[in-house]
Amino acid sequence: MLNCFDGKRALVVLNPVSGKRTAKPHLYNISTLFTTSGLETTVYTTRGPGDATEIVRKRGEDFDIVVCRGGDGTLNETVNGVMMLEKRPMVGYIPAGSTNDLARTLHIPIDNIEAIDTILNGQPLWLDLGAFNGGLYFTYTASFGAFTEIAYATPQSLKNKLGRLAYFAEAPGAIKAVHPIHTRVKTVEGFEAEGEYAFVSVTNSTSIAGLIKLNPRDVNLNDGLFELLLVEYPGSAAEWRQVLTNAIARRKLNHPRIKLLHTRQAEFSFDDMVPWTVDGEYAGAHDEVAIENIHNAIQIFRR
Repeated sequence: MLNCFDGKRALVVLNPVSGKRTAKPHLYNISTLFTTSGLETTVYTTRGPGDATEIVRKRGEDFDIVVCRGGDGTLNETVNGVMMLEKRPMVGYIPAGSTNDLARTLHIPIDNIEAIDTILNGQPLWLDLGAFNGGLYFTYTASFGAFTEIAYATPQSLKNKLGRLAYFAEAPGAIKAVHPIHTRVKTVEGFEAEGEYAFVSVTNSTSIAGLIKLNPRDVNLNDGLFELLLVEYPGSAAEWRQVLTNAIARRKLNHPRIKLLHTRQAEFSFDDMVPWTVDGEYAGAHDEVAIENIHNAIQIFRR
């Protein structure tokens, strides 16, 4: 065993409705393996939105490690709870969602036993987080435009049944609904632009909603910088398909409609209220958004 947990305490937060509703059968494995490894383990089960944040906020400082089992949204809530603590415990993640974007980036296995082994025998990584309008933290992405509504509009029952395919099941309607969003963007590094955009994301991950992939060579999880992906609204349906298939799906970002930048801080303003998603969850509609990179905010176990 690489990590010594004798005398350490673990708080485990489980979302029973993430993925295929398989939390209970794996609860025994989690408790047994942690306890066998010397971890004194306390388990809480969430009952609704926001529960993970509250559990961690109230109890987190009593533990050395906070582990969550659930999807990207559960991890987001857990991390937001950790960020409220003066003494922040390390974070472990057992993926059980539909896409598990950050888990893919961190090479955390989807298999529960292997994910637990990653916590017990893996390496802690300092991870940058994002601050969204100063009050909400995100682990890997904040975005607006095409496909962002898929993540929070797709019914949980469909996500549980089909997994990543659920997003594709909703994608045809989302493609038809793509519309230009007049956006003004500027970064602290000096970049400024104004135009019509179809999709924009501020990202610290190689995977977004299981649909968009960034080249791992372009992504560093703790360099103090985000990847800012700007996709201009295409002039035709044919060009939009080309952007999707060639530039995004195949990670070829040399299309003239696409720009990839690195930034520590970015600000956006709009003529109208624009819906945003944060880690795949609805984050409200805003006419102004400021995003800042919080360098080395937490430690999370990875392979």
